[in-house]
Amino acid sequence: MRATIRSSFLTTLLAALATGVDASPAQLDAAGAARLDALRRSPGSAGELIYQGAVYSQRSPDAAPMFRYERRVGATPTGLSSAHITRDTSGQVIIAESAQFTPAYALQRFDAVNRQTGYSGSVIVTNDGRRLEYRLHQNGKVTTASEDVVDPVVTGPSLHGFILQQWDALVAGKTIPVRMVVMAKKQTYGFDIRRVAEADVRTSFSVTPSSLLVRLAVAPLAVVFDSTTKHVVRYEGRVPPMQEVDGKLRELDARVDYTMRAATYR
Repeated sequence: MRATIRSSFLTTLLAALATGVDASPAQLDAAGAARLDALRRSPGSAGELIYQGAVYSQRSPDAAPMFRYERRVGATPTGLSSAHITRDTSGQVIIAESAQFTPAYALQRFDAVNRQTGYSGSVIVTNDGRRLEYRLHQNGKVTTASEDVVDPVVTGPSLHGFILQQWDALVAGKTIPVRMVVMAKKQTYGFDIRRVAEADVRTSFSVTPSSLLVRLAVAPLAVVFDSTTKHVVRYEGRVPPMQEVDGKLRELDARVDYTMRAATYR
């Protein structure tokens, strides 16, 4: 009986992490659609352009980029706000993720709008960083959830900056546990960040799921920086946009090459 329960749990977890969705156009709520359309018309409203990224499938690394995205950063009264704006090959904005965080990259709020899968949502972090409050709008319904956490919380728009904030500790050999927000699931998953290599003026870090079960569905992520300028050079791993396979949208493991457009990363 115990083996059967464990097998059932594993099957359910892997399905939750990796299930594809129908590739037919998703119905995004009006506010979310308006947000994406506004960013298409005026991306500068999200802040200064920091870098641009070209997203390549790891299965076809020599093919043309599947998606392109850009990072923009602006100031807030308590820190910074960063936005990742993803476009498809036609130039349409399909995903926008934005994070607000302190100068030390402690997450305060995360918002995401996803035209591919038809959801918009937000998560607010309490001042002590210990509790998350989610709100998700999908399929015409609004759902909420809350989660208590102990480790620092990161998102796509705050991960690289968090690594830079922890650079000295990571280079010294420390492993730093974090919780990464998965908005569509209204929860976080645990990851461990560590430095794995330093050579040819490049410093590489791995971001590995802390759970063995999650590692069966999500391979470790890799982030590479220029050791001198601290500019992010490359990312490898799961990305927000999905790819269409046989009429289904499937999770995409990709390589992202970055081109810096600002003097410093932030």
